[in-house]
Amino acid sequence: MFRPPESRVSSGWLILATFAIAFALPCPRTESRPQTVNPPPQNAETQAAAAQEASLKVEAPSVIADVIVTDKKGQHASGLAAEDFRVYEDEAPQKIVTFVPPVIEAAPPTAEPPPAGPTVKRGLDLTRVRFITLVMDLGDLQPASVKRATDAAIQYLEKNVAPEDYVAIYWIDESLHVAVPFTRDKQQAAAGLRKLGGHVPGGRFSVQARQETQREIDDLLTSIYGIQAAATLIDPTLAAGGHSSGASSRLLGTLRAFLWTQSTIQARAVFVALRAIAQSYADIPGRKNVVVFSEGFLHSPDVKAQMAAVIDAANRSNVAFYVIDAAGLQAGYGALSSSVEQTVNQEFYQMAMEGPGDNYGGYNKFDWAQRLGTNIQYDDLGQVASATGGFLMKNQNDLLDGLGRIDSDLREFYTLVYQPTNKTYDGSFRKIRVELLKPGYHVRHRLGYWAIPPGQETIMTPAAAQLLAGLATGTLKPAFAPQVNAAVLLAPNGQLAAPVCVSIPPSSVKFEKDPKQDLYRAGLTLVLVGRESTGRLLTVHQRFLNLQFDKKQLAEFERKGSLDINARLVIPKLEPINLEVILQFSHGAVALGRQTVAVEAAKPSGPHLTSILLSNRIEAGTGPADPSDPLRGPNYQLYMPAQPRFPASDKLTVYFGLLDVPVSPTTHRPELRLSFAVKSGAKAVMTLPSEQIVALPKASENRLLVLKQFDLRELRPGPYTFEVTVEDQVTGGVVSQMAKFLVE
Repeated sequence: MFRPPESRVSSGWLILATFAIAFALPCPRTESRPQTVNPPPQNAETQAAAAQEASLKVEAPSVIADVIVTDKKGQHASGLAAEDFRVYEDEAPQKIVTFVPPVIEAAPPTAEPPPAGPTVKRGLDLTRVRFITLVMDLGDLQPASVKRATDAAIQYLEKNVAPEDYVAIYWIDESLHVAVPFTRDKQQAAAGLRKLGGHVPGGRFSVQARQETQREIDDLLTSIYGIQAAATLIDPTLAAGGHSSGASSRLLGTLRAFLWTQSTIQARAVFVALRAIAQSYADIPGRKNVVVFSEGFLHSPDVKAQMAAVIDAANRSNVAFYVIDAAGLQAGYGALSSSVEQTVNQEFYQMAMEGPGDNYGGYNKFDWAQRLGTNIQYDDLGQVASATGGFLMKNQNDLLDGLGRIDSDLREFYTLVYQPTNKTYDGSFRKIRVELLKPGYHVRHRLGYWAIPPGQETIMTPAAAQLLAGLATGTLKPAFAPQVNAAVLLAPNGQLAAPVCVSIPPSSVKFEKDPKQDLYRAGLTLVLVGRESTGRLLTVHQRFLNLQFDKKQLAEFERKGSLDINARLVIPKLEPINLEVILQFSHGAVALGRQTVAVEAAKPSGPHLTSILLSNRIEAGTGPADPSDPLRGPNYQLYMPAQPRFPASDKLTVYFGLLDVPVSPTTHRPELRLSFAVKSGAKAVMTLPSEQIVALPKASENRLLVLKQFDLRELRPGPYTFEVTVEDQVTGGVVSQMAKFLVE
């Protein structure tokens, strides 16, 4: 077992690190979107202004549906009234409480740019203000496509954007970056686009890397089936390559697994970025158009929850996503390869030739089928666009025309507001359907929203909300309670986090068997929920686990006494946390565990103590350290045990943090006395040497982490409490913290 160097000093203590940045994060905004709107005014102009202003108020839950109406020629329709529309939620008719027609006012661009500014002044006519966001998905664009997209966007700025409009520009690689914040200065926006036009595309899995892997797959298919079979779908058993078996097919499965896995990682990065944009626009009035230039990524079932979260955030913030394929018109043959590219029909045909149990690289034909579709690269982004009231434009060279159509949507839409008759926040998806009573028109609008309680939509996904609602209403009955161990600790980045270990019996996991490949699979969803003592939701973490074993691995898994799952919650402030652990298994069963993490709430004057972690496992740290992981130090890695139960032969590591350490106004040094004891009931059975802290590693910092190791050999089997007491001689304050454990 690893022991940190220099930890065996006379007192047995090691000061590990200090942090100067603030650890407390502000609580997330809890405004629900959309909001209640006052009864409809009589005048159309004041109606529009009131609807825009109303988006800044929070009084009761309401739903806003922006409706785009076009005729058979694709032209936007005007002159419609509220009585021409019908609104349904889950097919139940809803009463329209506010109706705002389009405010069509073409303002030609001016030669002189207006003053830039990221905010809207009160004196500005909100009916004329539009918010336009352009996003370059550099992880999924080729260099030529980046240039084509930025050139079209610059033309759009010059031709369509009005002087009152605000424009923001972002770009995405592995994360989200701001190129130009909201501005009315079109020259500034154009300069930002020109700079992006020369940017080298990159991401966790760029489109170039994806195409290279796809070309290898196509070439391998040609070698397996023969060029004629790949092109004309003749029986592969008649082709030169013979049946897709053996080493070539195994290599093919490996390449597909790599392609799908990397695409999933890139898709997750894009969805996290788009959700952040939508959430940040919650307080901006009116409809917001976000245009994403991308060449798409492979359909990724594994990021379904993240995609749903993007749609939910957009619908609450009145954001419509539009996706433009910046590659333009596509040919049927690969421009960089002499091999014939696989069509979707060819992919389905080859999949049909696979046996039901064929499984290479961890994927079988059923996994393969999930990733095939008529627009495999655009399924997910296209669904985001459709569900939020936008659209997907692909296979068109005239990108400016598409931007013009998007701009028309932004200026010519009808706003319908209703207060839903179903006020139950059960996390379910509520479908919205808008019907136009006049024939000959096409309507487009957001498809619905998730019924998440107001104030909780920014910290949980719809899937997590449904699990919580099902348990709260009793529609989901827990099958058992997993064991839970957790602590609130200080991470190297200065934030508080709660590492959690969840332990379940292997018998609770039901595996599905693939008889031909001797593989066993199971999936489960983990949701961690942190609440204040009053029950108010603080933080939520969701994670999906996919288990796959062969027969030998499954037998070993079943012999183990438990399956331990490690996760982590970000904690906004130091206070007692009521922790809920929810597990949903692939066969439908649900488990629910609870634990209260007791810490002393922060007082106006320090010092403050985190929880105490007791662990019998500490190892040398390898690889780069995660600054958000409270169990990882500069040269060590701690592990959260499933339960604080330890053999008498163990050596325990005690780990905690001190925050807001006061310093003397005269010496500018701390004056702390740390005392430690192991108690059996109220009696101290082991007293450890006390410590006097008279200096911090850096004078400018006011926090530190402390680690201690001691043997359990002196303790008899039974329950104990480890207690830390800190006396501050500067303020006279005293704070203590305890951790219970069992010696076996």
